[in-house]
Amino acid sequence: YLGSHALFPLRASSDLPNTLTALAVEGRPLESLRLLGLAEFLDSIEDSRAGIRRAGGSFPTLEAITSAVASFKRETTLVREKIEPSGEVVDHASPELKLIRERLRKQRTRLRGTLESFLRGKETAKYLQDQVVTERNGRYVLVVKSEHRSSIPGIVHGASTSGASLFLEPLSTVEINNDIVALEEQEVEEIRRILLALTDSFRGRAIEFQQTLEAATALDVLQGRARFSILVGGVEPKLSTDGAFELQAARHPLLMPEVISRLDDTRANERRKGPVPVTITIVPPATCLLVTGPNTGGKTVALKTAGLLAMMAQAGLLVPAADGSRLPVFRSLFADIGDEQSIDASLSTFSGHISHIAAMDRELEVPALVLLDEVGSGTDPIEGGALGVAVIDHFRRRGATVIATSHYDALKTYASTTEDVTGAAFGFEADTFEPTYQLVYGSAGRSLALEIAGRLGLNPSIIAAARQNVSEREAQLAEHLAKIDRDMRALEHEHRLATRERQTLEAADTRFRQREEALRHREETFRTRLNEELATEVRQARRQIDEVIAQLKTKAASMGAE
Repeated sequence: YLGSHALFPLRASSDLPNTLTALAVEGRPLESLRLLGLAEFLDSIEDSRAGIRRAGGSFPTLEAITSAVASFKRETTLVREKIEPSGEVVDHASPELKLIRERLRKQRTRLRGTLESFLRGKETAKYLQDQVVTERNGRYVLVVKSEHRSSIPGIVHGASTSGASLFLEPLSTVEINNDIVALEEQEVEEIRRILLALTDSFRGRAIEFQQTLEAATALDVLQGRARFSILVGGVEPKLSTDGAFELQAARHPLLMPEVISRLDDTRANERRKGPVPVTITIVPPATCLLVTGPNTGGKTVALKTAGLLAMMAQAGLLVPAADGSRLPVFRSLFADIGDEQSIDASLSTFSGHISHIAAMDRELEVPALVLLDEVGSGTDPIEGGALGVAVIDHFRRRGATVIATSHYDALKTYASTTEDVTGAAFGFEADTFEPTYQLVYGSAGRSLALEIAGRLGLNPSIIAAARQNVSEREAQLAEHLAKIDRDMRALEHEHRLATRERQTLEAADTRFRQREEALRHREETFRTRLNEELATEVRQARRQIDEVIAQLKTKAASMGAE
């Protein structure tokens, strides 16, 4: 719809929730500005429905949603007739209000004239501190010098801070002031009655109002989903029935510049480049993906991307990924990411993770997606690695799809030796140890803790001491992993060369087939043309022969006659 039409013209003030809450209280009138806001909101819903109808039946789902929208045109028109845009209730909102305000104007004019006579009078002006009429406690008064309190008969309504001035209501204006106060009270009561009547006109259609509100909510949510899907350049993932989890070239939306600029203008320039796409794949019979690789290499972001995009798909959003992405529908999704320590709950980092994982195990319902970041961390590496293997294997055997990250050798071994478990590692530049943020499947990645620590500025002497502390076995393992990385890079290079060669051969084969097809087409065209020319010549020869035979028959007939 948004590809060929304008946005739904839904308009609602930030105060709408409070308006709806007040509307639910029987006998309570809405304030005038809230009534205007409600009228604007309801009119915008009707405008949205009209726009969908003008599309001519091309969007049956949207039409079905708006079929429940009721027209409140009569009520909203009445609100605008009786309330000005400023929120002031107009005089002609009711005959009673018009009469009350006319009387108010007359009495105020009379009061002003009486008070001004005190300001102009020679005998009274000299007793005044200021030549003004002011208001005190809702009554109009004069500002009289304290020493002349008895010079003008009246009621004192207070004194200035210094005590030098008194706020005095002359006796001659008391009755007029009383009348004005009474009329103002009547005005307030009549305005309340008008606002209550306008409010009750909406309350009287409670069922239709609720249906209209639900339709507007549905439209707003759909439009929000659609606009966000467009913003992230999303695609519709296919729903897999075999449990396949495939995100092709997925991007975390909160790392995309276009999303960041909408959420926080101050961070708009933080990321001029978008996130590096990552492909996350778990294809049956595999149900588990274990991701390793260097620190700051992108493991946690990949984990969050997998979980967030899975939830986006189930919320009806297009996901920022490439075509060919497939996702299952999960009944439950759990993530243990970040530091779960809590001082209040007396939980260490390790115990926080374990408490969280135990809760996940209790609440898990398959099909489920379980995301585990640095599983088994926070304790002894040997025991932590063994525990991490057991946790992953437990969730996998319960039927969950598991994506986990780790640096532990035990988990790397588990991934490379266990069926239905896929191992992958984030790559890095061999010379600079800069992360590539590219996930390489079949690789048991190196953590590169010492190399990255050096790149981040740690004292070289500390790095050297750390290298000496690495045991011979660990050094051999690190060298073995480095050799595997080099072999993998060589294989990837050869694979790229083979792919490029295959593409070149395929392109040459395509050109050859096209040339062959062109020659065949040319040959057929030539043969057809030749056949046509031969047929034409044969027809011409037959005509000539027929003409010669006819001539011979004519001559033979004439010779026989002689």
